[in-house]
Amino acid sequence: MGNFLKINISLRIDSFVLNIVQEFPSGITGIYGPSGQGKTTLLNAIAGIITPNEGNISINDECVFDKKNKKNIPVRNRRIGYLFQNDRLFPHLTILKNLKYGLKLNSRIGLDEVVEILDIRNLLSKLPDECSGGERQRVALGRALLSSPNLLLLDEPFAAVDVKLRENIIPYLVDINRMFQIPMLVVSHDLPDLLSLTNYLILLNDGKISASGLFRDLIANEKNLTIMQGAGIYNAFDLLVFEFFESNNIVLLKSFNHEFKIQAISSSFQTKIERDSKVKVLIRPEDIAVSLAPVEGISLRNQIPGKIEKVFSRNGYSFCLVDAGEKLLVEITEASRKKMNLEPGQNIYCLFKSVALKIY
Repeated sequence: MGNFLKINISLRIDSFVLNIVQEFPSGITGIYGPSGQGKTTLLNAIAGIITPNEGNISINDECVFDKKNKKNIPVRNRRIGYLFQNDRLFPHLTILKNLKYGLKLNSRIGLDEVVEILDIRNLLSKLPDECSGGERQRVALGRALLSSPNLLLLDEPFAAVDVKLRENIIPYLVDINRMFQIPMLVVSHDLPDLLSLTNYLILLNDGKISASGLFRDLIANEKNLTIMQGAGIYNAFDLLVFEFFESNNIVLLKSFNHEFKIQAISSSFQTKIERDSKVKVLIRPEDIAVSLAPVEGISLRNQIPGKIEKVFSRNGYSFCLVDAGEKLLVEITEASRKKMNLEPGQNIYCLFKSVALKIY
């Protein structure tokens, strides 16, 4: 996964200053940060909607902005698809005409292909006001794709839709990236949304990138946990489906190295269950209990052995980073941790219900 986007800019808006020096990989990158930290400003600078005070931006080795050399390629020529927080469809045009508005003559993605992938054929004759929020977002995404972009920017793409519609849109984004190899930057203040799309995150705080990398590495740093905690921290990992027992709705999942195996239930899945398919699994740290030995006679199906690597304590609670074949972050009270004498290097068991898992 090579670097596709290179940014070195400084941008001042009143008292707010955005300073970004970063190379972005070519897959899907999640940009997380609390409100007011510069996420949308960063996307607008990349798109050319606002102009940095200093620095340069290159997309696919092409310089689109260079303050020193007075180069600033206009928005319309940057070949960037931008999905805004609101869909920005033309209300007086049908869905088909909205889609065609973005269509380029040399588009590498055809209209019929986009219609099929996004499942919007039944909407083509409707006006935007006759469509749901999730349907309009899919149409806006389709219009962005038909512009034949080299890069997709998505600013809070799920903010205007409910939880069920989010779960419907996420697989479309994953499929689009996989099929067309279009790099994406996805901004959100909702960690589960980002983690359902990608393992690679950038943490933006006070106008600067405080950390970037794979999520499993980011959660090993206490400073990063402080930034992410407001969104509700999750564990996230990629697993394979290797058994599905339809009679009792039990699904067995394992990691690619076979060192981590868990049980799930079919109702936790947001996608079709297929053997050997890859799925994204999310679970909250507070939904994981800890024991010093296996526990018999309880309903918790998952009892995973592991070793504590780190302990972070704050405000009466402790986070334990556990190596269980996958990195697991476990949250318990500080009183419980002290009572159990939990310290780095100790072997424990992580216990959780199958219903606590969310699977994409």
